[in-house]
Amino acid sequence: MSLPTKLFYGFGSVAFGVKDNGFSYFLLIFYNQVMGLPAETVGLAIMVALFVDAFLDPIVGQASDNFRSKWGRRHPFMYAAAIPVAVSYLLLWSPPKSLDHQGLFFYLIGTAILIRSFITCYEIPSSALAAELTTGYDERTKLLSYRFLFGWIGGLVMYFAALKVFLTPDAAHKVGQLNVEGYAHYGVAAALLMLGAILISAVGTHGQIRSCARPRTASSTCRPWRAKWWAPCPTARSCASWWPTCSGPWPAA
Repeated sequence: MSLPTKLFYGFGSVAFGVKDNGFSYFLLIFYNQVMGLPAETVGLAIMVALFVDAFLDPIVGQASDNFRSKWGRRHPFMYAAAIPVAVSYLLLWSPPKSLDHQGLFFYLIGTAILIRSFITCYEIPSSALAAELTTGYDERTKLLSYRFLFGWIGGLVMYFAALKVFLTPDAAHKVGQLNVEGYAHYGVAAALLMLGAILISAVGTHGQIRSCARPRTASSTCRPWRAKWWAPCPTARSCASWWPTCSGPWPAA
């Protein structure tokens, strides 16, 4: 695999790095210290969005695995997610000023769910694309190393840009992180970077699309849920297997 293909593929993870960095370092400060929501309310909204994302992950993976088009089964999702990712991330940092605390809470939940959902629609198919670009273990490891590297760099770049460019102190704000307009500008810059990263990665790897054979057997929609929630629970499996033995002959029958 050529170096440009590796770079194009890896560059797409900048979008996830930017989102992850924003959620980790700035989102709680913005909605709590700047917008005035209680910290526990902001945390609850973020948790709700995280739970929704956890349920959505296997659905997107299942849909991508079984999707068929002339552009393969990964790229249609990557292209389709680009603009929604940018718009939803921009909205996250630009809440209407007219909202009260209750309205702001639901706005945060809605926009957080949107950005997490749309980034999932890009990130999962893009991650799965690595297995289709190369089948070799060593080459695949190198390919994924570019992905993690760019994701890390993307998050750091926007982190320092936020602190040094957008969230700087001024006459009205002695603490730059409390500048509401700075967060709006940060949102615009981050959204544009995410949009560019996704499109550059999708277009740059478009020529590598290969025809993918259909699964040999029909996949059940419930299978990813069983794998995600049942497999990691050995205690639950053990209790279920011992229940007929410990409860007498009737349950066993």
